[in-house]
Amino acid sequence: MGGIVSEPEGGVEAAMLLLGGHGRPARSGVNSFWARTSRRLAREGVLVLRIDYSREGETLPIGEGKGGLRWKHDLDLSLSAQAAAWLRERVDDDTPFVFAGVCAGARLAIELAGRDPRLVAGAFLVVPYLKDLATIERRLEAGDAGVDAGTVDPVDPLVVECARRVLLHAPVWALVGERDDSELPELQRCLGPNAHRELEVEVVLDAALHLLDQPGLQSEVGDRLVTRIARISTRANLRAR
Repeated sequence: MGGIVSEPEGGVEAAMLLLGGHGRPARSGVNSFWARTSRRLAREGVLVLRIDYSREGETLPIGEGKGGLRWKHDLDLSLSAQAAAWLRERVDDDTPFVFAGVCAGARLAIELAGRDPRLVAGAFLVVPYLKDLATIERRLEAGDAGVDAGTVDPVDPLVVECARRVLLHAPVWALVGERDDSELPELQRCLGPNAHRELEVEVVLDAALHLLDQPGLQSEVGDRLVTRIARISTRANLRAR
């Protein structure tokens, strides 16, 4: 598995596994958004690990010859869980540990956080892709990639359960553009009014964030993400004192 660590020069105040969207990782020039964001977080005292998914970047093409949305997701989830364990071993037990991701990476982040939520200080989701993959695959196999007008795609029940577990112990923050096709309203409906903590959703007006292909949007997302994660480490330090 290939990955890059951005390490603070001083003490480590929090640790984060950062999960980008699918596609070839870009680490230079205008497309180096996650590299720049990780370095900003490191200057705030956050130890950040970014990893490449299978068949992308420097991670070996594990499972060559197989395919499918569900299979790809499960493989990425398995690799990401190993990366999270690797990072946890390298920080103190009292160091706040958070997950952050965009699109498919945000889905991995909430599922990973839901596996052992008592050890998680927060989850940060940017335009998370939360659809039920089994439903999408059945639709694709039937040759119908669309939905009827007014139909709401179901959120994966596992995602709902993971979010519910995390919200019992830690905040979940999500960022979405006003023009994104988002499953967050459906997730909120599924969680219901009795969630122990509120799933906080911020909306960037008149924008679609899922591609993050404009420098202005990259700056806005980076600023909001860094601000939120810095709050987690600050609160943890105050509790420690």
